[in-house]
Amino acid sequence: MKRYCLICCLLLGIVAAQVWAEERSSAAPGPKDRQQQYESVEERRIMGNIRDSVSFTSQEKENVEDRKKELKRMEVEVDKKIDQLTRLRDQIAKLLEQKSEEENKRVTELARVYEKMTAEKAAAVMGSIDQELAIAILAKMKTKSAAKILGSMEREKAARLTTGFSTLDAP
Repeated sequence: MKRYCLICCLLLGIVAAQVWAEERSSAAPGPKDRQQQYESVEERRIMGNIRDSVSFTSQEKENVEDRKKELKRMEVEVDKKIDQLTRLRDQIAKLLEQKSEEENKRVTELARVYEKMTAEKAAAVMGSIDQELAIAILAKMKTKSAAKILGSMEREKAARLTTGFSTLDAP
């Protein structure tokens, strides 16, 4: 009977040791128990601040990435606008060049017309037109014809045209 009690006590001790070991292993802090391991108010406050900072940082990172994408999109749009404006500028420059060439042709034609007129009639008309146009016409005329026309004009008007003609940038 003593043996029987001894065996029962041994078995009971072994079972108790196993139960104690299982309880101890389940009492180790797992992922869900980590929050509970911070017992002081200060530790919990610091951990809360860290979690908030991590959350804020990830939100800021997302905002920065969104802004980068928006800037890339805007950069592409600006590049397109620059290309479009460059093409328009080139078209305008070409049109201005064509206009200038056409004006030169017309001034040359006017010079031929004035050369065919009598000096007195040409002087009367040139005295009443814009000074720059008159200078441009005189510049396109033969020297002899221009001299006759200037000689037939009023002295003041002829002097102004001569002064303007001498400072003329050749068209």
